[in-house]
Amino acid sequence: MENLTVMIALVLIVIVGFIAGKIGYMNEEFDRKLSALIVNITCPALILSSTMGDSFPDRNLILPLLGISFLTYIILTVVSIYAPRWITSNKGDEGVIGFAMMFGNVGFIGYPIVASIFGNEAVFYAAILNVANTFFVFTVGNMLVSDKANGNANLNGLRACSPEHPLERKSARKDDLKALSDVAPAGNSKGLGSIKRVSEANLNGNKVWWSEKLKAKFKKKVLYSTPMLSAYLSMLIVALGITDVPQAISKPLTMIGNITVPGALLIIGSTMAQLSGKAMLGNVTVYVTSIFRLVLIPLAMYALFTLAGFSPYVVEINTVIIAMPVATYGTILCLINGRDTTLMTELTFTTTILSMITIPLLAHYFGA
Repeated sequence: MENLTVMIALVLIVIVGFIAGKIGYMNEEFDRKLSALIVNITCPALILSSTMGDSFPDRNLILPLLGISFLTYIILTVVSIYAPRWITSNKGDEGVIGFAMMFGNVGFIGYPIVASIFGNEAVFYAAILNVANTFFVFTVGNMLVSDKANGNANLNGLRACSPEHPLERKSARKDDLKALSDVAPAGNSKGLGSIKRVSEANLNGNKVWWSEKLKAKFKKKVLYSTPMLSAYLSMLIVALGITDVPQAISKPLTMIGNITVPGALLIIGSTMAQLSGKAMLGNVTVYVTSIFRLVLIPLAMYALFTLAGFSPYVVEINTVIIAMPVATYGTILCLINGRDTTLMTELTFTTTILSMITIPLLAHYFGA
């Protein structure tokens, strides 16, 4: 019952954001600025404050938790790259679907759910698991979203010289040669010089295409962004066993971090206000991805790590974390990268609603 109460409260905050978006208190520009505030200030504060609680975890579980979490996201990285190809025929949606399959709402929904199932002391363990989640959200997750946001734009003008599109490249070369034949008679050395210049242009274009594609896929500054710096620092706090952080530091961090949950949920509601009624109902792609996110992936990870011999307690906490609805950071990263939020918002909304059924069932299975 407590899990259901938590889920209802979160959905109500989304509804408030929806109303705020409809009556004009929130809009796309406001959402973008609030998203930047959450990613760069309130979320790092939430991550750091999660390591500054009154109780400290069993040190013997820290390494297994870190190990299982990083293994989980390494496996999910592979899944997020290949599985979307079987769910959608739209290449532009693969990154969003991959993100949705890979990342659950750990910090926003995961912590209270873990506390209600395993007790308050388990929140710290969830925070340790969240270190890997945070690392992969702002590296792999950002690549998945920005690859389709920026990569396609760069691709349109340079596709003809891409080695991944030989038919289009061949057609482009025929057009180049035809244009040259119109201005340079056969045997004319100037024509050969023109052909050479066209070849050099194609080669340079090919280099630019690869450069733009790699730039879209990976941004080094993500590794030292504020969310990542806070993740590194939280790992250091755990590793060194620092438990006596002054309240003058921990309390402000906790207060600022507490803005993250309602702020992110309000953004989801506001972006939903921009959707049509049909879009909010979802489609086959949304529902298939939701099944993967909430059911298939958690069960597969539970079976895999149980067979691998990890502690049942560690496996159960990790499974609950994986079973959360789509991370609200997906919508935020879409806004920051300047891409359409429709599909990400549909996935976040649908999985949040469906998780009101799946999470209580999971809690019942684990004996809560």
